[in-house]
Amino acid sequence: MTKRYTIAVGDKTYIIGVQSLDASNRYRVLVGGRVYELKVLTEEETEMEIPAVEVIEAEKEKPALAHKPPELLPRSRKSEPPEMPRTAGQSEVAPRELHAPMPGVIIEISASPGARVSRGDVLFVLEAMKMKNPIRSPRDGVVEAIHVQPGQNVNFDDLLLTYRDEGA
Repeated sequence: MTKRYTIAVGDKTYIIGVQSLDASNRYRVLVGGRVYELKVLTEEETEMEIPAVEVIEAEKEKPALAHKPPELLPRSRKSEPPEMPRTAGQSEVAPRELHAPMPGVIIEISASPGARVSRGDVLFVLEAMKMKNPIRSPRDGVVEAIHVQPGQNVNFDDLLLTYRDEGA
């Protein structure tokens, strides 16, 4: 059963709907065009009074809020991918494999086997925690094989792509 209340707050009128969902004190409430579901945890009578609140209307001549627009920072033309860190004794050989940097779902594949890619090119888009993350190529090279497909779930460090040697 739904109860409908028409209330006045100051000079404005609102319609509020309250619908009981079940016998466990759960309700669906419509307030100002928005629907909320709530559960009453405790109910008790008390001597506590709800304090009166003074409503102050903003003056029409003065804005209620004034703010300074943010200062814009100059943009670089195109940011290059950061250099891959090298450890002592690491050879200059570029990695032959590209692994997933985090768990998620592959939602887009931008490369194909045999395609020449450059360092920084977006090869995949990986959705993780409702965010779309571009997976970029860490090197220049030719794609040998793609080991995933759109819609596939991947875990951290799963193999996504292998590169082939330039001469092969």
